[in-house]
Amino acid sequence: MLDAAPPRPGWRDRRRDLAGYLLVPLFTLIAAPVVACCAALLANDGGPYPEVCEPVRAVNGCEEEILGIAAGHILVAAALWLLLWLLPWWRGLRLVRIVLAAIAFVALTTLAIRIS
Repeated sequence: MLDAAPPRPGWRDRRRDLAGYLLVPLFTLIAAPVVACCAALLANDGGPYPEVCEPVRAVNGCEEEILGIAAGHILVAAALWLLLWLLPWWRGLRLVRIVLAAIAFVALTTLAIRIS
């Protein structure tokens, strides 16, 4: 008769956590842009130009400035989101997966707040 091994405590627990493996990245993919858009709407001061465009307003470089800022934040969030899929589906890595998702979430939200 096969005896089930007792669960290992902490990060060494290699039991399956398939629900967490699938739901954390999908929740991040859906919820982070929605919260970022809501944050951008709340942070909007109603001015004609965002504050980040003030240094380049004389040369009409607002679009390039915003695209440069957006590219950095989106690349960080995308890299972290892909890293969520690269982590194994072990139960011991659940906290690591949630922390990476939270950092990706913050990267997109700060993008929206910074541009507004």
